[in-house]
Amino acid sequence: MTAPLRETLTRALRLGLPLSAVLLLMTVFLVSRAIDPSSAPGIADMDPADLTREPRIATARFAGVTRDGTALTISAGSVRSGTQTIEAGPLMLTFLDPEGVMRFPDSSSLRFDASRALLDQTEGVLTAQGPVMLENSDGYDLELGALTAQLDQTRLTGTDGINGTAPAGRIRADALELTRSGGPDGGYRLAFTGNVRLLYSPD
Repeated sequence: MTAPLRETLTRALRLGLPLSAVLLLMTVFLVSRAIDPSSAPGIADMDPADLTREPRIATARFAGVTRDGTALTISAGSVRSGTQTIEAGPLMLTFLDPEGVMRFPDSSSLRFDASRALLDQTEGVLTAQGPVMLENSDGYDLELGALTAQLDQTRLTGTDGINGTAPAGRIRADALELTRSGGPDGGYRLAFTGNVRLLYSPD
């Protein structure tokens, strides 16, 4: 990656990833390490020719708090920008091996990961096509067909089929939605929708 291109991409990530404080009301921090193309053969699934065509930033981590009080962290094996310059328009960022963690004021938490996700600055959302794995501190361990996470508020939706385990047994559904619940010290509400089936497994 050339120095000017690396500088442009780094500036774009630092300035664009807050998704504008007015839009998202989040504070976002970026810690990144630039990839050295000459060392790419030593990094799994990375090809020097691919790096030349699609420059990227490695080991990126973004953290902030949504306007309704949920701490959100997104880390990724690498991040690639769909625009070469900030002036080219709203950022479209591709995350490889993203992992998201949501921590709620009542100390409950949720984690999700996928092989690839897209961050759309215009819409202020992170989307990932399945399989997406989701688990939370209440004992749900689920596989989602697709996931959409809002970045300015606590709202996560899973679509295209939900399958996994719940505290009471096996569960299937068409979709799910997670939102904040309660007041400033609240946790979250997880709702399954569509064709919901629960195979109850008593202890």
